[in-house]
Amino acid sequence: MRLMAFDYGRRRIGIAVGESLTGRARGLQTLATNQPGLQERLRALVAEWRPDALVVGWPTRDDGQATALGPAIRSFGEMLGREFGLPVYWADERLSSHLGRERIQRRRRDPGLDAHAAAVILEGWLTENTRNA
Repeated sequence: MRLMAFDYGRRRIGIAVGESLTGRARGLQTLATNQPGLQERLRALVAEWRPDALVVGWPTRDDGQATALGPAIRSFGEMLGREFGLPVYWADERLSSHLGRERIQRRRRDPGLDAHAAAVILEGWLTENTRNA
């Protein structure tokens, strides 16, 4: 199964793809949340990669409660589900930015921290949800 993951933030959305067969993911790109044509860019990425499902990072505080960004992320995930008619799964995104920093490569085509964080989110979801598949 191919999956596409999103790390939604106030300013940027990191996007990654991965496979359940390998349990690995890679960052694709980072888009600005207020970018003109964002919806069209998301459509193009989904059409290009043809995921079977979508994974959205869900932020929680140490006490398990949602962060202030929770409602915006929930709306974003629900929009993805409606727009693409694909299942949307939620994944714990704690430490994803920290772990994503370890993946940054100092090269011109690096997809950016947020895309790496999305890859970390997706690999965590794959680990949790495909162990016995």
